[in-house]
Amino acid sequence: MKNFLAEIIAKYIERIKYNDIPRAAIEKIKLCILDSIGCALGGSMTDEGNIVIKSLLKGGGQGSSTIFGHKIRTSLSSAVFINSVFTNILDFDDTYIGHPGATIVPVALNVGEFRNISGKDIITAMIIGYEIAIRIGIGLRSTVERKYVHGHGTWQVFGSTVTASKLLGLNNEEMVNALGIAGANAPVPSVMKTVFGLTGPTIAKNNFGIASEVGVISALLAGNGFSGPKDIFDGETGFWRMIGTNHCDLDRVFDNLNSEYKILNVAFKPYPCCRLIHSSIEAVMNTLNENDIALRDVEKIVIKNISPLSSQPFSAQEPKNMTEAQFSLPYVIACAIRNISPLEWCKNIMNSSLLEVARKVESRVDSNADNSFQNDPGKIPATAIVYIKNGKEYSNKVEIPKGDPRNPFTEEALKGKFKKLTIGALGDKDKAIVNMIMKLEKLENINSLTKILS
Repeated sequence: MKNFLAEIIAKYIERIKYNDIPRAAIEKIKLCILDSIGCALGGSMTDEGNIVIKSLLKGGGQGSSTIFGHKIRTSLSSAVFINSVFTNILDFDDTYIGHPGATIVPVALNVGEFRNISGKDIITAMIIGYEIAIRIGIGLRSTVERKYVHGHGTWQVFGSTVTASKLLGLNNEEMVNALGIAGANAPVPSVMKTVFGLTGPTIAKNNFGIASEVGVISALLAGNGFSGPKDIFDGETGFWRMIGTNHCDLDRVFDNLNSEYKILNVAFKPYPCCRLIHSSIEAVMNTLNENDIALRDVEKIVIKNISPLSSQPFSAQEPKNMTEAQFSLPYVIACAIRNISPLEWCKNIMNSSLLEVARKVESRVDSNADNSFQNDPGKIPATAIVYIKNGKEYSNKVEIPKGDPRNPFTEEALKGKFKKLTIGALGDKDKAIVNMIMKLEKLENINSLTKILS
């Protein structure tokens, strides 16, 4: 009898040990942890972050799990929900067809804290979580129906499940059940409403809080005897059909599984906004800087890029709230030109000087950019044309945005990003946290790290 896909995945999860993982993947996961923690601490200081805290902790904290950037503690499930939402609030967290770190890093740190897990075991569980989540996401992705069925949290639930299952020491049978429970309770793919709906983006646009909570609860239930559908991925009633997709190829989950680590292709963000906009920002900034153009001399900025960026919510020149601002191409370009601090981008949506710059920005469809993006989603071509009041024009083209492994961030640049994000949350603790993460494999207990995150 052919094994179910969940059974094959569970064997891989159970088999992989720290010593099996290449050094490059271990060093990369440290950068992912650093980036996710920085984003979470930055997110914890936003108005939206405070809403999450107030909503989930009305009766005060009840538990021993850390909330990043806050002294109060809460239950394990509430902590992973809150910390996962924090990680993605600024839309500044890592990317690979989704935002895998948001549903893996908080889960690993909170479950690791719950079980007094070592740094090596945290690293192992996180890397396996990234590997399986990304591969399932790739296998489920449907280019035919992406316009209608789209939601990262839906498939990222398996990243949180895998990470929690590994840290909780589930055996093969229990891991299979955990995957089944998680798939049966995963959030629906709602991005076409939470981002592209008529009312604009919402704070819960990616369902990452729910995805992380479901993953942890699924692992706990399975570890205590609950069963789940072992055929969650298989047949005409498989997960792919449950979430309404089609034309998927789940065999891609196993492409070079034992020799290729997908985490090495995870990208980091230099700007707190949708990744699709980053090439456009860079092209504009390159044009201005290379030609020494002053903002006062700019008449108009036209950007030729992929077709989604010429329609809502990307085309909005006056965003109404924080999450809409993260998708507004004119607004984020104005923030970049004005050199606004990342934590202030979404606090200035009523700033008249920013809106004045945003009104100068226009996005146009470039069919060649669409073709390139279709063939390689890591390429997001954008050509910026800056028109000067004296009649001259200047241009620049960017194909692969900064932070992609083919146009990478340096470790020092990521440390600089971390410091900018955390200075208001933890004061001068940033160096201690960075040093601890960079030597994570030497930690005997992850509580040494989580303790200084609160």
